Amino acid sequence: MKTRRLIALTMALAMTAMAGCSTTAPTQPAASGAASAAASTAASASTESKAAAGFDGSVTFGVVAPITGTNKMVGEYVVNGAKLALKEINDAGGINGKELKLVFEDEVDNQQASVNAMVKIMNYPDVVSFFGSTYSANCIAASPNVREKKIPMFAGGSSANIPKDANPYVWQARMTDDQSGMLLAKAATQNLEMKNPAILYSTESFGTGLRDQTIKALKKLGITVPDKNQFGYVNDEKNFAPMIAQIQNSGADGLIAIGNQMPAAVICQQIDASGLDMPMIGSSSWASAVCRQNAGASADGWYGVADWTVEVTTEEGKKFAQTYKDTYKADSDMPAVAAYDSIMLFKNACEIAKTTTDKEAINNALKEIKDYKGAMSTYTYAENHCFSTSQFLTLNKNGLATMIDTVKTR
Repeated sequence: MKTRRLIALTMALAMTAMAGCSTTAPTQPAASGAASAAASTAASASTESKAAAGFDGSVTFGVVAPITGTNKMVGEYVVNGAKLALKEINDAGGINGKELKLVFEDEVDNQQASVNAMVKIMNYPDVVSFFGSTYSANCIAASPNVREKKIPMFAGGSSANIPKDANPYVWQARMTDDQSGMLLAKAATQNLEMKNPAILYSTESFGTGLRDQTIKALKKLGITVPDKNQFGYVNDEKNFAPMIAQIQNSGADGLIAIGNQMPAAVICQQIDASGLDMPMIGSSSWASAVCRQNAGASADGWYGVADWTVEVTTEEGKKFAQTYKDTYKADSDMPAVAAYDSIMLFKNACEIAKTTTDKEAINNALKEIKDYKGAMSTYTYAENHCFSTSQFLTLNKNGLATMIDTVKTR
């Protein structure tokens, strides 16, 4: 049964990799939660929200997501989360009395398409701010364009390399990896009692950044991870068997895994099939619905340090999780709540700045955000432009990412 699940997942990945690369705007997702790549072009798609009488004009926010291609399941969550924010804001009277509208661009599944999509969003004359790629390397690649256009971008990625550019117009709702690495190291050693862990990591910007920060944090805790116990893989890797065999023979007493959602699902299945038996903890992708749904029972037993879990206990988090499930008949995931909270942070900044048109004033107002209670975290401005102050320690059990604790950094 596990072998059939593994073959099915590998075939699905291969088929989606051949998907088309058209840039389109999604229509309202169906009840199943599917984000449609609609026929209308993004240039004409502001959204199909029904404007209530009394709006004094409109304000447009851009959203970049992988609507087609290998990562389209991630894009579905981004689109769904953005549209929940749209409905909630407009139902409550808009932003400063103006109707919120959205435009979408498809970043497909490669960096050039992603940068093209973000540049296209920035060139829309009505877009005041936008949610950038969920993938850190793509956000970093587009950063020079953001600086040139002087438009606030909420990066969907979490790499600690994003703020290294010190771009005054790039912001992150998600916690950066330098903080996540510390929490991952503490959980691995204190909760799972690892003394000699192996690290399996993606070699793109997010993965190497979090690996470096985790290794640094482990060293502060008295644990050195030798090079021979560090195993890198490319983001579209399909065969992890050789690395799993090396981990089995490495003498490691635990595994720390770092990567994006779809590789996480493949890793869960191939480790399960291999019979590898040791404590395992992953970055936020291992707690994601994308990973759990695609890996099935193979994801059970994995711990995670996650930006999001549907078992969140805060009032704002529970409200978002329930609204998402009621609307799309499925559980939410990190990309959805990241897009949702980013739009809410944009709304908060517009209200502080008392404008929906002055990009510079809105960008400066983001520095004044303090203790804003979002669905994913409580947000406070920091010098590195990262707002998140907490993450969750989770355990995958019976198909759910069970919340164990909330871990705060400030």
